[in-house]
Amino acid sequence: MEERDAAPPVAGGISNAVHGPVNGFLIQAANVYGGVHHYPQVVAPAEPATPPDRADRQRSGLEPEVDVGDTTYLVHEQPAGARPTADGGAVVRQARCSELGPRGGFGWLRRVDVRVATPLARQVRQALAAEHDLLRRLTGKVPALPEVLRFAEGPGGAITLVTAWPGTRSRRPCDPLDALLLNGPVRDPGVLARARRALAWLCATLDALHSHRVVHGALTPAGLLMRDDGALLLRDLGRTDPAPPEYPAPEQLERAAAGPWTDVHQVGAIAHHLLTGRPPSPRAPLPVRRWEPGIPADLAEAVDAALVVEPAKRPSAAVLGARLRGLAHPTR
Repeated sequence: MEERDAAPPVAGGISNAVHGPVNGFLIQAANVYGGVHHYPQVVAPAEPATPPDRADRQRSGLEPEVDVGDTTYLVHEQPAGARPTADGGAVVRQARCSELGPRGGFGWLRRVDVRVATPLARQVRQALAAEHDLLRRLTGKVPALPEVLRFAEGPGGAITLVTAWPGTRSRRPCDPLDALLLNGPVRDPGVLARARRALAWLCATLDALHSHRVVHGALTPAGLLMRDDGALLLRDLGRTDPAPPEYPAPEQLERAAAGPWTDVHQVGAIAHHLLTGRPPSPRAPLPVRRWEPGIPADLAEAVDAALVVEPAKRPSAAVLGARLRGLAHPTR
C-alpha cells in the first residue's frame, strides 16, 4: 500500500504522520515508522447458555451439607436442580449426594420446600411422601427400583427423601443414560448392544411396575442409571417433577389418561434419541430408518412399534423388552 502522511505536527511535537505501508484500520496517536499491520481481535465464542428446562444443569440451592434424620450428606451440584411449582408455593430441589460417615455411598436427594401452603404445594409435598411409601411397599417385588436410604419431614413443611445412587466397581457414581447422548447417535456395535440390553432391563422393571398398577410417566435418559453389570435402574419414580414430561407421549399432550402404554412410548422415544441423535415427534414420528438407514431392521421395527400414536396399538413393556433382548447381537 502507499505511504500516508496524515495531519502536520501539532503543538508539543506529536504528529500523526505515518511512514510505511498500512494494512487495515489504524488508530494513531504519534509518529509511526515502518510497516503497520492491523490484526483484528479474536473473540472466543460464548459458551452456550444453559437450557432453562434442564434441571440437572442448574444449582439445587441446597446447603453443602444436608442433615436428613441422623445422617449428613455432602451435596454434589452436578447433577442437581431446583424447580418451583407453577404457583410458586413450593420448590423441588434435587441433587446427587454422598453420605458422610462410615457407610459412605452415593444418594439422590430430593427435598420439597413449601413457601406457601397452596393446593399445588401440598400436592407436590404429598407426592414425595407417597413415592417414599410406594418404594417401601414395592421393595423386593419390582427389580431395579431405587433403595430408600433416608426420609424425614422437617419444620416449615419441608420433606426430604434420599434414595441410593449406585456406584461403579471403581467407586464412582454410575453414569446416567444421557452420557451416551454426548457424542451423537450411538453407532458403536458394543455400545449399541449394551444400550439394547439396558433398555430391555428397563422394560422388565416397567412391566413389574405395571403389574402393581403403577405408571412412571416421566422417563428420561438423565433419570436412568447405568450399572456396571448392564442393568438400567430408575433414579426415581418422577412423582415430584413439576415440569412437563421431557419425552411426552401423544396422550400426555392431549391430557388424556396415561397408562402402561405411556411408559412404552417413552422407552421408544429414548431409544429413538439414542439411535438418531434426536427425540421423535410425539404426534407424527417418522420411521427410525428414515433418519438412520443403517439401523438393523428388526431393532427399527421394535422402536417404531413403541412410538405408534394410538396407545392401544403399542406393544406391552414385556413384549417390547423381549424384542430388545432378542437384538443383543444383531446382524445387519
